[in-house]
Amino acid sequence: MHIKADTLDDLLHEVFRKLLKSKVRTRSSKGPAREIMAALLTIKNPTARFSRTENRATLFSCLGETLWYLSGSNRLNVIEYYIPNYREFLGLPHDAVVTTGAYGPRLRSPAGVKQIEMIIDMLKRKRDTRQAVVQIFDSADLQNSTGDVPCTCTLQFLARGGSLHMLTTMRSNDAYLGLPHDVFAFTMIQELVARSISQEVGVYNHAVGSLHLYDAKERHAKEYLDEGWQEKMTMPSMPAGDPWSSIEWLLETEALIRLGQGESVNLDDADPYWADLARLLKIKALFDANDKRGIVRQKNAMSCKVYDAFIRGKAERALVDRNASQLIFPEIEATGRRQEGSNS
Repeated sequence: MHIKADTLDDLLHEVFRKLLKSKVRTRSSKGPAREIMAALLTIKNPTARFSRTENRATLFSCLGETLWYLSGSNRLNVIEYYIPNYREFLGLPHDAVVTTGAYGPRLRSPAGVKQIEMIIDMLKRKRDTRQAVVQIFDSADLQNSTGDVPCTCTLQFLARGGSLHMLTTMRSNDAYLGLPHDVFAFTMIQELVARSISQEVGVYNHAVGSLHLYDAKERHAKEYLDEGWQEKMTMPSMPAGDPWSSIEWLLETEALIRLGQGESVNLDDADPYWADLARLLKIKALFDANDKRGIVRQKNAMSCKVYDAFIRGKAERALVDRNASQLIFPEIEATGRRQEGSNS
């Protein structure tokens, strides 16, 4: 089955519709599910990589997980800051410190093979190469009897006609929880590699052996579909030039914010694209601290307004007291009324 879409939200709509109709049933340690075998998913605009819906608005966790990969870390306390139930989902013990299935060490291991750097060098030397493949699932994983095994097999990069296309192969993909995070992380890596070799971002393809929707998430998938089609939201293009010094800066900034030292972070001298990503990390910490005024300050400082709808929606859901909403988020309240009026 081949599903093509322009954006992540468009793709999720089609994937959920088809899975909810699937008669193929499977059962794993995580419960019964509906399944589509041998699915190929194509996103024509990979920068439209995050959902703006109430049901699947996961920008903070998607960005956090992507940076966890790029840092090369396998430490659970880092990813649990963004995805608190990560350990539980993998079935890891309470005293576990690291996850053996982490993608970071396999992508950018400081002590081993730095696969991302190697394929960038390969693509620079031989632009039309078919060997630019990053391996994540390893033969040693076949001996792992726990749930801590990578779902992703390979990432392949193909530079053709001035654009860098990408094919991700997955042995298994949870359509509701995993797919949005995977698309976000891997298309970010696609764009990083494209900028590294001075190419435009091409098409993103995502091939899955077992694409499934757990019975426990069917209600959530239906609620997502009930929200209807969303306005297309595309992240701004990553600045031209080698992005890796900016990535290292963002990784250092992320660690400071996560460890409660966000006040020491200076965003004035950073490129606006990267500064906005750092502000998203700050806003996540401010939501955790229930600092509404701080959220407004950081939102207003954003150079790109594409993230406003996500921040505004999260703020509206977080605020139970409508009077507080009117006092602290007057522009959020007003914007919401304007949008309702335009849609009526």
